[in-house]
Amino acid sequence: MIHIIGTAHISKESVEEVKEKIQEIEPDVVAVELDEARLDGLLNQRDIPVVELIKDKNAFLVMFNILLGFIQRRMGEQVGVNPGAEMLAAIDSAKKLGIPTALIDRDIRVTLKRLLSKMGIFEKLRLIKEILFSFTVSGDELEREIEDVKKEENLDSVLGELEKLSPSIHSVIVKERDAYMAYKLIELEKLYGNVVAVVGAGHKKGINHYLKYPEELPEIDELVKLKKKRFSLSKFLKYSIPAAILLVFLFAFIRGVPIEGSIFLWLLIHMIPTFIAVLLAGGSIYSALVGMAASPLTSLNPMLAAGWFAGYTEARVRNVTVSDVSNMFKITTFRELYRNRAFKVLLVAAAANLASMLGTFISFPTVILPLFKGISSSSAWILVRLWL
Repeated sequence: MIHIIGTAHISKESVEEVKEKIQEIEPDVVAVELDEARLDGLLNQRDIPVVELIKDKNAFLVMFNILLGFIQRRMGEQVGVNPGAEMLAAIDSAKKLGIPTALIDRDIRVTLKRLLSKMGIFEKLRLIKEILFSFTVSGDELEREIEDVKKEENLDSVLGELEKLSPSIHSVIVKERDAYMAYKLIELEKLYGNVVAVVGAGHKKGINHYLKYPEELPEIDELVKLKKKRFSLSKFLKYSIPAAILLVFLFAFIRGVPIEGSIFLWLLIHMIPTFIAVLLAGGSIYSALVGMAASPLTSLNPMLAAGWFAGYTEARVRNVTVSDVSNMFKITTFRELYRNRAFKVLLVAAAANLASMLGTFISFPTVILPLFKGISSSSAWILVRLWL
C-alpha cells in the first residue's frame, strides 16, 4: 500500500505532520521527493570549484538553481522554517524507526535542462516578473498562503494559474515529475509493500491519478531523455555571426576598403562596455582589464567567452574557496549574496559575457553595415570600370 503525505516545503505544520504520520503508519520504506543532488544540498555537502562553474557549458543552469534556492531560503526564513525541512524530518524519522528511505524524484539537472529547452523567451520573462513579485509578500501573509495552498480546492486553482503562466513549467516541473515519482512508488511497493511517500502537495493529486491508472503513465525513458534539437537557432547564430563579421572584414581588405578605423571602433565598442560592466558587477580592476582585453577576440571565437577570462581573474584575485561556494547555497539576503566571493565571480563572468554580446550587436549598425556598404560600392565601381 502507498500512503502519500502532501506537504509545503517551508511549513512548520508539514514537518510535524510528516513525523506523526510516519510514527503512526510505521511503513516498510519512506520515500521522499528528492534526488541525490537536492539531498546533498539540504545536507550542506556542496563541493563545487567555482572556476568549473564559469567554464561549465551549463553555467546558466547553475545560476538558475542558485537563484531558485535563494528565493526559497529567503521565504523559509520569513516563516521560520528551512526549505526541505519536512523531507529531512521524514529521513530522520525513518532512521529512528530503523526504516529504509528512498529518493524518488528525477535528477534536478535533467528537470532543469528539459525545462529550459521547452521554455520560450516570453515564458521566461513572465516567470522573472512573478519571481520579483514574490519578494513583496510579507512573512505573515506568506505563512497563511502556504497553509491555504495545501488544501485540495486551492491547489487546483494554483496549478491552473501556473499552467496559464507557463505551460512548460506545468508540464516539466509538475506533470512529468508526477509520472516519474509514480513509477518509483510502484517499484517500491513491489519491493517493500507498505510505503509512505512525502511529496509536495502539488504533486499528490497527479501521483494518485497515475497510481490509479498506471496504463496512462508515459514511458520512463521519455521522462529522462534530453532531446537534442536538429536545428538550434542559438548555436547557428553563435557560429554564423562571428563568421559573417570576419568575412566582411576580409572582403573589405581584399577590395581595398579602409578598415583601420573600423577595427579601432570594433575594439572600443567591445572593450569599453565590458570594462564598465565588470566594475558595475563589483569586479576588481584586474578582472575588468582582462575582460576588456579578451572581449573583442572572444566575440569572434564561438569556443571562448570574455566572462571566462574575467571570472577566472576574479576568482584568483579574491582567492575563492570551496567554503565560499558552499556558503553561496545557504545565503538568505541580497546583501550577503552580493558579498559572497563565489557568487561575485559568477556575476562578473555573466556581466562580461553580456557586455561582450552587447558590443557585437552594437557593431552591426556602427561597423559592419558601413563596411558592407563600402564593399558594395567598391564592387559596383569595379563593375562599371570593366563595363566601360
